[in-house]
Order: sequence, then C-alpha cells, then structure tokens
Amino acid sequence: MAILRLKGSVGSGSAKKGLPHNEPEDVTKVRNRLVELGFQGIDHVTDGKDKEFLHVLQLFQCITKGKHKLDWGDSRVDVHGTTHKWLAAQNAPGWVHLEGKSGIGWQIAEFDHGNSWGSTWMLQRVQLAGLYYRALVAVSGVADAPSMWIRDCAKKRGGKTRGHGSHQTGIDLDMRLPLLPPDTNKYDQLKGHDYDARFHRAAALLQCEAIKTTMNTRFVFFNDKEFKGKGLTTNQKNHSEHYHIRIRAEERVEGVYM
Repeated sequence: MAILRLKGSVGSGSAKKGLPHNEPEDVTKVRNRLVELGFQGIDHVTDGKDKEFLHVLQLFQCITKGKHKLDWGDSRVDVHGTTHKWLAAQNAPGWVHLEGKSGIGWQIAEFDHGNSWGSTWMLQRVQLAGLYYRALVAVSGVADAPSMWIRDCAKKRGGKTRGHGSHQTGIDLDMRLPLLPPDTNKYDQLKGHDYDARFHRAAALLQCEAIKTTMNTRFVFFNDKEFKGKGLTTNQKNHSEHYHIRIRAEERVEGVYM
C-alpha cells in the first residue's frame, strides 16, 4: 500500500487555497510514485512543470478515468483530490513492458513497431482471461486451441500510436485471430490470412467468451455475425480480422493519502 503525504499541489497550474505548489519535496514524492508504478522518462525530473512529467501525469489520469485517448486530465495533483487518491490507491494502475510475456492461455508477440506497452490493469485481466479460456477449452474439448495472441498495445510513453485511433493509454489491445493447423503458430501479422479456410472459429468463440467474462471490457470489436449475435463482440470499421479489446477503469481501493 502506498502512503503519499503532500503539503500542496503538484504539476500544472498554480497555488490554490493558500497551499504551496510544486514544492521540491512534493514533486519528488509524486515522481517517485509514478516511477515505482513503471511510468517512463521521468526518473530524474525535479521540476513539477517538466513537459514529460506533465505528460505522464495526464497519462495516469486518463487510465484511471478509462479514457482511450490521451486527451483528458489536467496533469495536476491536488491534495486529497482524485489524482492524489489514485496515486495512493492499493490498485493504482502501473505501466508495463509487455513484449514477449506469456502465461496460461496467452502470449504476447515480439514487436517490430514499438507498440508493446500497456497498463498493469490490462496485463492482469489478460492473465485472468487466459486462465478462464484454458478452463473452457478443457471442458469443451475443442482441439488444437492456440493461446490468445496479443499483437498491438501502446507506445512506451503512451500517446498517439501509428495506425490506430486509440491505443494511447494502455487500456486497448489488439489480439490475433486463432488459426487452424498447420498455421496455428503463424502470428507474424494481424491480417492477410484466408479468413474462411484458416480461422479456428471454435477456439475464437471460447476466447471471446473468456474475454467478455473476465476482462471487464467496455468494448470487444470484431465484425463477425455469429460473435455479434451471441453478444460477445461489437461491430467497428476495420475490425474484421482481429479483436480489439478496451477495458474499463477499476473501482479505486483506497490507500493512505494526506
């Protein structure tokens, strides 16, 4: 559990209500907490109005609000304000490098484009979905069901991601469709395969059921009539050959803030 005591506000803007603003000790505490959570590029920041520091504060705020674009937040921590409470929360979202990670029922690709970062909330939910997916496979007896294969997440420091309208705050990811043998492990691209002949539909249905059940999603985009008919996915332009998963923000579990 984090304990975050602040004398005054930190980040953008100026002093309010007679409290100090951007005192070095407060800036250091907020910076250290963000670094502890895994956010990048601010290790040596001492200025509360440093551009990269403000960027990270905004990224953190967008995650806690469930915003998929980096277009919300004031990059400011007010004493006992929402951002202060979230920084101290027991379930404060962190930032994690996902490339090459794997677990039961899931695997993350080796990236050649750098979109390999995401929130710890996303990683935790992928882990839950993978476990549930493998349980569904065991019960159903579906043969040759490959792991869920994650391909596209966010950039190292968040923000606009080439080729995507979202993927800016670590609460979105793209997942490759499962393929039938002998192409089960050909995960070199998101699209371009023969959808009808190579698509492992039975495995995909179980994957989407696991995702929908465990990941607290806002949306799962995948344009297949059967999946939409079962309430597993939602139609969205350009999502016919992969799933796009967007998760909701968590309910805050309070830590100690003063």
